[in-house]
Amino acid sequence: MQSHIKIKFHFKCIIGILDFERRKKQKIIIKLKAKANEFLNYAEVITKIKKWYKKEEFYTLEESLDFVSLNLKKDFPNLTNLNIKIFKPHIIKNATVGV
Repeated sequence: MQSHIKIKFHFKCIIGILDFERRKKQKIIIKLKAKANEFLNYAEVITKIKKWYKKEEFYTLEESLDFVSLNLKKDFPNLTNLNIKIFKPHIIKNATVGV
Protein backbone atom coordinates (compact mmCIF):
# COMPACT_ATOMS: atom_id res chain seq x y z
CA MET A 1 0.00 0.00 0.00
CA GLN A 2 1.46 3.32 -1.06
CA SER A 3 1.20 6.21 1.38
CA HIS A 4 1.17 9.95 0.62
CA ILE A 5 1.23 12.49 3.45
CA LYS A 6 1.28 16.27 3.62
CA ILE A 7 1.97 17.93 6.95
CA LYS A 8 2.23 21.56 8.01
CA PHE A 9 2.99 22.21 11.66
CA HIS A 10 4.77 24.69 13.89
CA PHE A 11 6.46 24.79 17.26
CA LYS A 12 9.07 26.78 19.18
CA CYS A 13 12.70 25.78 19.49
CA ILE A 14 16.23 27.13 19.82
CA ILE A 15 17.58 27.69 16.31
CA GLY A 16 19.91 30.32 14.92
CA ILE A 17 23.38 31.79 15.22
CA LEU A 18 22.62 35.15 16.83
CA ASP A 19 22.97 35.54 20.60
CA PHE A 20 19.27 36.19 21.21
CA GLU A 21 18.35 33.14 19.09
CA ARG A 22 20.48 30.92 21.32
CA ARG A 23 18.68 32.16 24.45
CA LYS A 24 15.02 32.34 23.43
CA LYS A 25 12.90 29.82 21.58
CA GLN A 26 11.36 31.02 18.35
CA LYS A 27 8.60 29.70 16.14
CA ILE A 28 9.44 27.60 13.12
CA ILE A 29 7.05 26.23 10.52
CA ILE A 30 7.65 22.92 8.79
CA LYS A 31 5.92 21.85 5.59
CA LEU A 32 6.52 18.25 4.62
CA LYS A 33 5.36 16.05 1.75
CA ALA A 34 6.31 12.40 1.70
CA LYS A 35 5.56 9.25 -0.23
CA ALA A 36 6.30 5.76 0.98
CA ASN A 37 5.80 2.18 -0.16
CA GLU A 38 4.03 1.40 3.12
CA PHE A 39 1.82 3.18 5.63
CA LEU A 40 3.50 6.32 6.97
CA ASN A 41 2.34 7.49 10.39
CA TYR A 42 2.23 11.30 10.27
CA ALA A 43 1.99 11.57 14.07
CA GLU A 44 5.22 9.59 14.44
CA VAL A 45 6.94 11.79 11.84
CA ILE A 46 5.91 14.98 13.69
CA THR A 47 6.97 13.58 17.08
CA LYS A 48 10.41 12.61 15.79
CA ILE A 49 11.02 15.97 14.15
CA LYS A 50 10.03 17.92 17.27
CA LYS A 51 12.28 15.69 19.40
CA TRP A 52 15.26 16.28 17.10
CA TYR A 53 14.82 20.07 17.18
CA LYS A 54 14.54 20.08 20.96
CA LYS A 55 17.67 17.95 21.36
CA GLU A 56 19.93 19.40 18.66
CA GLU A 57 19.34 23.18 18.96
CA PHE A 58 20.54 23.79 15.40
CA TYR A 59 22.48 26.87 14.33
CA THR A 60 21.07 27.18 10.80
CA LEU A 61 17.94 26.19 8.94
CA GLU A 62 20.13 24.45 6.37
CA GLU A 63 21.82 22.34 9.06
CA SER A 64 18.43 21.37 10.48
CA LEU A 65 17.04 20.52 7.04
CA ASP A 66 19.98 18.21 6.28
CA PHE A 67 19.70 16.50 9.67
CA VAL A 68 15.92 15.98 9.50
CA SER A 69 16.01 14.75 5.91
CA LEU A 70 18.82 12.27 6.60
CA ASN A 71 17.23 10.93 9.77
CA LEU A 72 13.74 10.60 8.32
CA LYS A 73 15.18 8.54 5.46
CA LYS A 74 17.07 6.42 7.99
CA ASP A 75 14.10 5.92 10.34
CA PHE A 76 11.59 5.37 7.52
CA PRO A 77 13.48 3.34 4.89
CA ASN A 78 10.28 2.86 2.89
CA LEU A 79 10.27 6.57 1.91
CA THR A 80 10.33 7.02 -1.86
CA ASN A 81 9.97 10.81 -2.01
CA LEU A 82 10.57 13.54 0.57
CA ASN A 83 10.13 17.31 0.32
CA ILE A 84 10.70 19.49 3.38
CA LYS A 85 10.50 23.27 3.77
CA ILE A 86 11.41 25.02 7.02
CA PHE A 87 10.57 28.65 7.84
CA LYS A 88 11.33 31.19 10.57
CA PRO A 89 8.34 33.54 10.30
CA HIS A 90 9.33 36.15 12.89
CA ILE A 91 13.09 36.59 12.52
CA ILE A 92 12.78 39.59 10.16
CA LYS A 93 9.94 42.09 10.33
CA ASN A 94 7.45 41.73 7.46
CA ALA A 95 9.24 38.67 6.06
CA THR A 96 9.40 34.91 6.39
CA VAL A 97 12.74 33.25 5.71
CA GLY A 98 13.21 29.60 4.98
CA VAL A 99 14.91 26.76 3.18
